[in-house]
Amino acid sequence: MEDNSSEDRGFDLHQKKLEKYDSRGVQTLFKTLSSNHYSLLKMVDNKARIILTVNSIITSLLFGKHFIDSSSNTLNINIGTKALVISSMLSMVFALFSMLPHRYLGKSFKMSGYKGTLYAGNFSKQTLTEFKKEFERIISNGNTIYNELIDDLYFLGLVISKKQRLLYYSVFVFLTGLIFTISYTLLSF
Repeated sequence: MEDNSSEDRGFDLHQKKLEKYDSRGVQTLFKTLSSNHYSLLKMVDNKARIILTVNSIITSLLFGKHFIDSSSNTLNINIGTKALVISSMLSMVFALFSMLPHRYLGKSFKMSGYKGTLYAGNFSKQTLTEFKKEFERIISNGNTIYNELIDDLYFLGLVISKKQRLLYYSVFVFLTGLIFTISYTLLSF
C-alpha cells in the first residue's frame, strides 16, 4: 500500500512541474517558433526562385526559337505554345510577388496598433532616439517582451501565409498551362 502512495506523490510532483511556469520553456518556444518562421520564409523564397528559373527557361526557349530564326518573318505560335508562355509568365509574376520583402501591412495589423519595433523594416524608419525609447518600453518588464514577441510572431505568420498563397497561385497557374498544353498537343495528333 505504501508503494502506491509513493507513486502518487511522484505523479503529483511531476504534475506540479508541468503546471508551473517555465521561463526556459517559454524561451525555447520563442526560439523554435522564430527558427520555424525563418525556415518557412527561406523555403518560400527558394521555391519561388525555382519557379522563376523553370518558367524563364521555358519562355526563353519558346520565344528564342521564333526570334532567332530570321528566315521566318512572321511569328506563328500555336494555341498550346501560347497557353504555356502565358501561364509561365503569369506564374513568374506570382512568384515575384511572393519574393517581395515583407512589410507589416493590412487591416489586421493597423487595427492591432502593433508598431512592429522588432522588425528591421519598421524600426529603420525611426531615429535612434525613438528606437531606444521604444526598445526601453519593450524591455521594461518580462510581460511586455513576451507580448512584443507574440505580436511579431503572429504578424510574421500572416506574412508567411500570404507568401505561401502567392506561391500556390504561381504553381497552380503554371500547372494549368502545362496540362492544357499537353492535352492540346496530344489531341492535335
